[in-house]
Amino acid sequence: MAKRNELKRTITKAGEVRYYRGGKRLKASNGKRAWVKKNIQAPPDEFSASELRSYNALKRYQESWKFDGVQVQMVYVELLKKMAVPVNRATNKDLATITDSSGKRLFKNFVDILRMIDQKAKMDKKFLQFCTQVGLPNYRNRSVETFMDNKVKNIVDFVEILDTPMFKNYTLSVIDPQGDEHRGRVMGVMALRDFEIQIGEQIQGLTKNAAFMRFCYDYKIDPKAREIQIDLTDINEDKDLEDFMDAADVNKGDTISISGKFKDVDIEVSFS
Repeated sequence: MAKRNELKRTITKAGEVRYYRGGKRLKASNGKRAWVKKNIQAPPDEFSASELRSYNALKRYQESWKFDGVQVQMVYVELLKKMAVPVNRATNKDLATITDSSGKRLFKNFVDILRMIDQKAKMDKKFLQFCTQVGLPNYRNRSVETFMDNKVKNIVDFVEILDTPMFKNYTLSVIDPQGDEHRGRVMGVMALRDFEIQIGEQIQGLTKNAAFMRFCYDYKIDPKAREIQIDLTDINEDKDLEDFMDAADVNKGDTISISGKFKDVDIEVSFS
């Protein structure tokens, strides 16, 4: 049975590389990956040009740090080292395999690592400065005074979070103020954009000296459902945006916060 399922590789007279298993020809990309993985210890000059590219990619993957098999940026490993996490206990450079002294898995999800970094950044000014210097999403241009929560300060930072290896396969779910759900990266980000335009136009209609608005999104991560969720439901229908504006005695250079109006977002308005 083992020989019957053995992976074989042939080269035609025309120089085409073909792969077979159990007498059946495999798709070139599948066969190539399987052949390279099987012969990863072979000298590189034994591979074709296409196989060599696959070989180099596999070597880079094996030498990189991962979480449950998904590659992670080296900066996260450096941050864990700064927090005295025993990364040397990781098997095959996979952070998910790190255990505590009792043998219990230290991180259930990659989100646990992000939370540990956030908690450390709130307590340690130098650590926060390092996070801003290396350009972690949601850390750029942040100071100890402004880093008071885990909210994303703009859509650009949020898109960067969606693009990270750990979350690129997550589904974005945005519920708008009317209660309609917008699923998927494109539809979700468009819903956020439309929300910002709508609120911006309303505030501009209430006051002409609103110079700048910032939307701080408090997203939720559901690892089990592989979702990132933002709920913009109006949780204070008895109070309009006009009431927030009227309640604030603002002068040039002042900033007010509209909090408790929409579920997962605070809105900061600066005046000129």
